[in-house]
Amino acid sequence: MGKGFRVCEKINPPNPYSVLLEQRNKEETLLFESQAVAVLSTQETESVKKQYTKLLDAYGCLGVLQLNAGESTVLYLVLVTGCVSVGKIGDSEVFRITQTNFVSLRNQAQDEERISEVRKVLNSGTFYFSWSSSGEALDITLCAQRRRKMAATDNRFFWNRMLHIHLLRFSVNCSNWLLKAMCGSVEIRTVYVGHRKAQAVIISRLSCERAGTRFNVRGCNDDGHVANFVETEQVIFLDKEVTSYVQTRGSVPLFWEQPGVQVGSHKVKMSRGFESSASAFDRHLQMIKERYGNQAIVNLLGSSLIGSKEGEAILSQLFQAHHKASVHAADVPHIIFDYHQECRGGNTKNLCKLKAKVDKYMAAFSLFYAKDDELVSEQKGTIRTNCLDCLDRTNCVQTFFGLETLAKQLQLLQLMDKQQMVSRFEEVFRQMWINNGNEVSKIYAGTGAIQGGSKLMDGARSAARTIQNNLLDNSKQEAIDILLLGSTLNSELADRARILLPSNMLHASTSVLRQMCKRYNEYIFPMSARIAVGTYNVNGGKHFRSVVYKDLSLSDWLLDATQMARSQSLVDFTNVPEDETPIDIFAVGFEEIVDLNASNIMAA
Repeated sequence: MGKGFRVCEKINPPNPYSVLLEQRNKEETLLFESQAVAVLSTQETESVKKQYTKLLDAYGCLGVLQLNAGESTVLYLVLVTGCVSVGKIGDSEVFRITQTNFVSLRNQAQDEERISEVRKVLNSGTFYFSWSSSGEALDITLCAQRRRKMAATDNRFFWNRMLHIHLLRFSVNCSNWLLKAMCGSVEIRTVYVGHRKAQAVIISRLSCERAGTRFNVRGCNDDGHVANFVETEQVIFLDKEVTSYVQTRGSVPLFWEQPGVQVGSHKVKMSRGFESSASAFDRHLQMIKERYGNQAIVNLLGSSLIGSKEGEAILSQLFQAHHKASVHAADVPHIIFDYHQECRGGNTKNLCKLKAKVDKYMAAFSLFYAKDDELVSEQKGTIRTNCLDCLDRTNCVQTFFGLETLAKQLQLLQLMDKQQMVSRFEEVFRQMWINNGNEVSKIYAGTGAIQGGSKLMDGARSAARTIQNNLLDNSKQEAIDILLLGSTLNSELADRARILLPSNMLHASTSVLRQMCKRYNEYIFPMSARIAVGTYNVNGGKHFRSVVYKDLSLSDWLLDATQMARSQSLVDFTNVPEDETPIDIFAVGFEEIVDLNASNIMAA
């Protein structure tokens, strides 16, 4: 793949700055000027081309990034200027992005500083794209089974989708001009099967629906999207045969966080109560069932309530409690396996205990196999594995599941007869799984995986993680947010739009969002809310001689149990409606929170 794109610029004050994007073997060009985009024909290009000078050559274009700069919006043309091939799948070649260039479409020197962190993220070696010289390239956002069923890109793994939007607004066919980038890990190895060549592939796709760094993004959001959600696919291509096996990982789908400086053990804090987490939990499980079929949860969190793993155990118990209380308990098994307890000191032999628990689900879920474009076997479900970070322990367990499934894949390809061939595939995939774990860990935690093999290496990586997570991750998180959303969604208008509109509509243009916010009465339905307002004196009552209210519970007042509490309470129920409509909002004012002793009274 050569540098098939050329960027030319025209600087001719007081006329506006403009940029021309050319593509090899393509007669049309793209003109960027005054925040507009136009497709120029061959004749139009020839008439203006002499006014432009070459700026740079590139391998491809990712799109246009939009940033706020006061009252105006700054646009950047994002180009891939460095990439490395990781291998070929059929007629398509997969490349890792190593270098990008941001061209400001208003040509001001200070614009360069605004995007330095975003460039670092794109240049981190975790972004991939595919390219083909003959026709349409392989869509690496889709696993083999989904690629057979549908042609549409999976937006969960389409990381530069926001960069395509500016061109879409001007009716430019993005598939002719822009690349689709995926974040994660891709490794392709060639294994010789006699005179034939097989492609052994492991692809991990990181979801962009709740993307971020280790301590900035935890748990789930209201839409049911979880942090560090990764789809990992183990594939073998052999002539016209393909077999693949998909696993998923993701943070515990509850509202939790780890605040403060994190050194050594990490305290877990639940940021929402049980009831307010239930809907997001159900939404997440429903979502992955719709996308992947049947599910089995493998929970690797610690179970000890003593010591540094106390927070993990509490989180695990809440995870189990939510699962039991949900409608999914009937058809989604929740398998508990305390990895640190069972595999202490890197002793992975005990994973056979886990195998006994999941064997029947792995057999029922099966795997994908197609031959000569004919579907032979379909994967009917996935195993969802999690630990606290969904990194080191999850890497080990997913490697174990992957190597267990490899034998079934080789059997379908009729390659199990020769032990030497089987050993070769096992060796290749084992090393690729180790590399895959390191790459996924680098994205989320900033270092490779801690595997328990070398205490010196693990100690160094643990120290590096502490520095990375506590000192450097905030700027990286901001850069990820800008890449996925653009800073145009960090305005007062965007805040109003988030309240009124679902998240998938926030990518609309500013003018559309402004009109949607202005004309909200045309599409909303007002509903009456019931509000309970009251004050509660925390310490004042202790000094009263009266014992009338001594045995009354505050819950009689707070909870909507008006019929039960009507007999005797602090609250006047004379104006309470007869219906039992639940209270939507409790507004409680607390008085005398501090003890009423002499020093506190004087200090007040």
